[in-house]
Amino acid sequence: MVLKAICLVRHGSRERYGDAKVADRKKFDDPSGSRGLNSLDDQLTAIGRQQAQELANYLSSAHPEISAVYTSRHYRCLETVKPYVEKCEREGNDVKFRLEMGLSEWGRADRQQARMPSIKQFKEYHSTLDAKRQSLCSPLGHENLDEFYARNACFLASLIQSLDNEPNGPESVLLCTSASNVTWIARILLGKFPENSVEQDFSVPAIGFYRFARRNVLPVDIDLGRRTPLGYPEIDWKNGVSIGGSWEVTHSADCSFLSTGSIMLWTPSDIPKYLPPCEALQMPKPSLPNFFDIQDLNAGESDLRMECADFEREGVITATAVEVPA
Repeated sequence: MVLKAICLVRHGSRERYGDAKVADRKKFDDPSGSRGLNSLDDQLTAIGRQQAQELANYLSSAHPEISAVYTSRHYRCLETVKPYVEKCEREGNDVKFRLEMGLSEWGRADRQQARMPSIKQFKEYHSTLDAKRQSLCSPLGHENLDEFYARNACFLASLIQSLDNEPNGPESVLLCTSASNVTWIARILLGKFPENSVEQDFSVPAIGFYRFARRNVLPVDIDLGRRTPLGYPEIDWKNGVSIGGSWEVTHSADCSFLSTGSIMLWTPSDIPKYLPPCEALQMPKPSLPNFFDIQDLNAGESDLRMECADFEREGVITATAVEVPA
């Protein structure tokens, strides 16, 4: 089965920024990551959850051809697509629900991140979420600009190649991730590499919906012998060269189905200082609590000490999922 369309959506309005309007950019343009542990892996606001439900209704009626959902491991992304997956399940529509590490937000060295949840935490959240499958591409360390492009290109090439070769595979998929990933993925699919990486060629609102239709199909070739310094395969996509053929944008930042309209708008605004891969690989992995950890702590079900930066535990997902003892 050949993949015919890629749908892309940013997560809904999140607690860290609140329900900021487009004009209130100062309220959410905060790269410091200093709004407390909850901000590292926060949940949606009440409006964000409403947006997620409206997204579910829209996708079910306007895009019934979607038969697979790939989501970042961040809680705000899981919470965004869960209503759609549940609606499909209630209506008897077969939709694969897959965790994908390649959709993780930018692993910048200048921002803190929460550690990976365990398979047990994922399965307790939603039983049909496939968290055991090996991701198509996993973050290999703290990423500078070039490496972030490389990881997104590696993920897209692996996704298209695997689905093109999957018998009875999905013809249309939905990806849910963070704003910077949406912009970089859009650029890569269109073969557009701006000289100025903060060029505002894509504006990404909360639950802004994008759809890329495949107009010309070419096989995807991944040369594992060519790799970036951090270790991602080098994928050709710049200067108008698209991955797997040519792609046309049919929907761009569509919020017409949202009662809120366009809010929490993100545009490229800053690029982190270049970090040599040799230094990036030596930096410690994220060790601060994720959303599930904090909920367990608040419920008195965990003895997690949030101030412990080198906390170790079993069953953390890295490149390949690891089972957690019950």
